[in-house]
Amino acid sequence: MPRHFQPFSEFDQWLLNASIKTPRNGFTSAARFRLLRAVRRLRLMLSDPLVEFTLDGTNLRLPLSHELPFYRRNLPEYSQNLGRITFCVKQKYPDLTMLDVGANIGDSVAIVRACSEHPILCIEGEERFFQLLAENTKHLEGIELEQAFLGAEGDRATGIKIEHGNAYLQMNSSTGKMRLFTLSDVLQHHPRFHNSKLLKLDAEAFDCRIIECELSLLERCKPVILFEYAPVDSKLIGQDAFPVFSQLGGIGYALIHIYENVGRFLQEIPLDQVNSLKELHDDLVVKHGFCDIVAYHEEDSDIASQVRGAESGD
Repeated sequence: MPRHFQPFSEFDQWLLNASIKTPRNGFTSAARFRLLRAVRRLRLMLSDPLVEFTLDGTNLRLPLSHELPFYRRNLPEYSQNLGRITFCVKQKYPDLTMLDVGANIGDSVAIVRACSEHPILCIEGEERFFQLLAENTKHLEGIELEQAFLGAEGDRATGIKIEHGNAYLQMNSSTGKMRLFTLSDVLQHHPRFHNSKLLKLDAEAFDCRIIECELSLLERCKPVILFEYAPVDSKLIGQDAFPVFSQLGGIGYALIHIYENVGRFLQEIPLDQVNSLKELHDDLVVKHGFCDIVAYHEEDSDIASQVRGAESGD
């Protein structure tokens, strides 16, 4: 049982189920939903119990505080682009292996495995999420686990903040007691994944930092890369996010797909269109926003075309 989580109870499960099944349209339903959310907040003031939620056919145990069930309730397509992209990559690379950085409780694994069977290396640093990740994936073949927070060489953190099911690192390179590892460090222990053609990053502002640190690895493996682009948050950890586009272009990446953070496709931008990239960056800075990006190497322009067709329904 993960530390700090209370045991599973029928009341807590009922509270989650009732909350996500109650419609929000109509006065009575909306009032019931608000009441249930208030009860949930009060419950979480006492402890953070475990509950179960079925995601794309996989039963997951997660803390009641986790917002994943509500994301999926409000946005049924939430993160399903990950499954579609994975399916397209697997068609070109039948022996596909995948790196899942920021694997959390195993929700990405559930989404991916609904679309494609292939080995996945799941990397998660937060202790409680890692224990749930291990529990939620123990019945699956081809899953390897590593408990580690990733960053650049020499990075250290002073603490961890947990909020809505995400773990945020508080970083100070000079005084932090918690060492961050590089992706290359982790791969030394998992040789099966040395040539992975799919890399998913969800490292809470560290995505661009990890990419910059691993350019040699990326140039060699040329994976399709899914990452979060959050320029303001990146700045808070001392990383200028915008150079990531020229860095990727410099090692042979040709274009990117832009998604809303909920998984809705927005546009395709070639990496040589600097003005368009700058407009995207500046807009996100003004709004203190973020988006999801998928980067394709020039050798995988066929995958990009297939994904674009899947997103447009062609």
